[in-house]
Amino acid sequence: MGTRSMVCAVVVVSRLFGGAHAEAVTLPATPPVAAVSLPPAAVRIPGTDYAITFGNRPAPPREAYPDHALLRAIIAWLTDNFDLPRSDDLTEIKHETASRIMALHYNGSLSDGPQFLRGAPDGLRPVIATYDSSSHTIYLPEDWAGRTPAELSILVHEMVHHLQRLARRKPECAEASETLAFDAQDKWLRLFGSDLETEFQIDGFTRVVAALCIHP
Repeated sequence: MGTRSMVCAVVVVSRLFGGAHAEAVTLPATPPVAAVSLPPAAVRIPGTDYAITFGNRPAPPREAYPDHALLRAIIAWLTDNFDLPRSDDLTEIKHETASRIMALHYNGSLSDGPQFLRGAPDGLRPVIATYDSSSHTIYLPEDWAGRTPAELSILVHEMVHHLQRLARRKPECAEASETLAFDAQDKWLRLFGSDLETEFQIDGFTRVVAALCIHP
């Protein structure tokens, strides 16, 4: 999903009941966010009427994408495939610089002040995106355009944390909420012939470690 929440191999997520958060684990070198190969030009999200167009489409205006129709389709897919509540309470989407996302994740502030822009603590991965449960807002990187299944999987991962927050489910620790988010992200990527390990170098062992309650 104190505060802690992908330029990294691990998808960032939220602390369910207060601030931004996600797992923080040490991984190999950062892989690219973009998918290795592009799928067919248009793919319908199973169980919905929403078709995603991939390929060399022009990027829509950042403030208009992801639109509400896509968010509702992702919610419908998630609730059809996982034990998550269907809701019309859509999260807000904002784009931020990598440094400000890092500051929010690790220091609880979007400030540009140098005291908030120290980056990831030693031994922990930088983050790409995060969900702030206090404002119901997903923060995506500035260059996020949803042009590939891998990019969209980042949004899917964060939407899991939004639905977990709406369901008021409080796991043993924030990291424990990562299991479902990673499962959903991996299943999403498999719709397009890929998986977490291929796109983000997140294998089964890493997923287990990321969900351990190792932080006080």
